[in-house]
Amino acid sequence: MFAKLSLFSLLAASALAAGGHGLSYDNIDKLATPGAKALLKYVQSQYGLHSISGQQDIGSWHWVTENLGVSPAILGSDFMYYSPSAVAHGGKSHTVEDVIEHAHRNGINAVVWHWDAPTCLPDTAEQPWYSGFYTKATCFNIANALGNETEYNLLLRDIDAIAAQIKRLDEANVPILFRPLHEPEGGWFWWGAHGPAPFKKLWDIIYDRITTFHHLHNVVWVCNTGDPAWYPGNEKCDIATIDHYAQAGDHGVLADKYQSLKALTKGERVLALAEVGSIPDPTVQMQDKIDWAYWMVWNDEFIKDGKHNSREFLDSVYNSTRIVTLDGPVKVTKLLEA
Repeated sequence: MFAKLSLFSLLAASALAAGGHGLSYDNIDKLATPGAKALLKYVQSQYGLHSISGQQDIGSWHWVTENLGVSPAILGSDFMYYSPSAVAHGGKSHTVEDVIEHAHRNGINAVVWHWDAPTCLPDTAEQPWYSGFYTKATCFNIANALGNETEYNLLLRDIDAIAAQIKRLDEANVPILFRPLHEPEGGWFWWGAHGPAPFKKLWDIIYDRITTFHHLHNVVWVCNTGDPAWYPGNEKCDIATIDHYAQAGDHGVLADKYQSLKALTKGERVLALAEVGSIPDPTVQMQDKIDWAYWMVWNDEFIKDGKHNSREFLDSVYNSTRIVTLDGPVKVTKLLEA
């Protein structure tokens, strides 16, 4: 358990002013914990002033620390192997332990959920069971499941399994940036394979099940689409994000996508890059006022291969006064204690 005066709680008490964009809205969950409130306020306080660095996967996070001597502020983790279908096939996860450990470093945690389909999971050489979140790998149909009592109950079973892990984090006083049902408009994940209507219904089910049924409020809710047809609405999103994988070494700042997402959210939500391959250039971001609040580099080759992000570029980014890290020039701990 964290001490009662965690850094996030201290931040909530100190009520930091909004960042460069002046955004200071409340959590969509009106019962949000002090930690969840503080986490959202902290991201808001940096929005337009700094970008918060992020790295997906604990192994890749350690790679950055060991090779650059500076640690990303955000650790990206995945609830994937807590999915009941995955567990039934032998899936094991240390995500909760990783998240708690990173919180003790004064770090921020972002968690995605690659949700293995509740049923009709593959198990072949071409489509192994752990690819069960892909549309091509399962016959599970979300549109049909919402009207089928047996399959609907399986959806609830799976959400309950993730809620059990969120509860473990709540008991440890750890808030998270939670990004379920990501990249829906692409159609490559089963939750987006049958159009925006069932996707939006499933989003509401997840939110209601976690907050109302399980009474869990340590979550900052992160939406992940820039498509107006798929966006759940500002009233259902604390932070609006997109994912983007440019060609290796392309450090463009995605100005068009930023402006489009800003228009979609009417300038009323913090905007961030939940997944990238190559990091947008922080100097250009500052010059062009493209103020992505944070970015999360995907794991393995995207951070390690020297092509998506050269060592020289990474050194410049992680030592930039525009980038929040755990222990670089702009430290998340100092900001939290301000």
